[in-house]
Amino acid sequence: MSESAAQKIYTKSGMARENPFLGKKVLHVGCGTAKLPGATGVDVLKLSGVDVVHDLDKTPWPFADNTFDVILAHSVLEHVDSVLHFMNEAYRVGKPDARLVICVPYFRSVDAYDDPTHRHFFTSRSMEYFLDDGNSLAAYSYSGARFKKIGFWYGWPHPSRNPIPWFLKKTAHRFPHFYDQYLSLLLPVKVLFWDLEVIKNKNSK
Repeated sequence: MSESAAQKIYTKSGMARENPFLGKKVLHVGCGTAKLPGATGVDVLKLSGVDVVHDLDKTPWPFADNTFDVILAHSVLEHVDSVLHFMNEAYRVGKPDARLVICVPYFRSVDAYDDPTHRHFFTSRSMEYFLDDGNSLAAYSYSGARFKKIGFWYGWPHPSRNPIPWFLKKTAHRFPHFYDQYLSLLLPVKVLFWDLEVIKNKNSK
């Protein structure tokens, strides 16, 4: 899957309204009433579109190892008890080379603090603890789950037609530490997106 899975889900005109992954097995965790077309939806509540009712904090999730080609976690990680347990389960149920697409509120955003059920806050480096790229944060070995970063975006994962947010996002991507530490105090984005690839032995079962 060479094209960004995140950009297929989060299109230039909004969330995908048709199945963007024909022939693929897709899991939408915490889908609520807005399940991605073609996906298996799992949520703690039995809502319209939910296929499997399950509390994501209870592991293992009710899916076999190496089941899904794409896993979508939209506005979920900020709610779970343990980000580590969540990433471990997403890794387990993902096939080798599966894509994990994540959207979370940015830690500077008011949206991150509005909801009293939010437990975690995220910067541009939050997923580096799980990346298989030799970075210093992965060396902490909090988790055995390993991913390759296919894409990362401050804000919507497509270029903006407005030159001001376009320049802001371009600057943030070029200087992420400077943006997180300083510039975001004045001009915070609302959300962060990651497109991660599961790194496994392809012979694993």
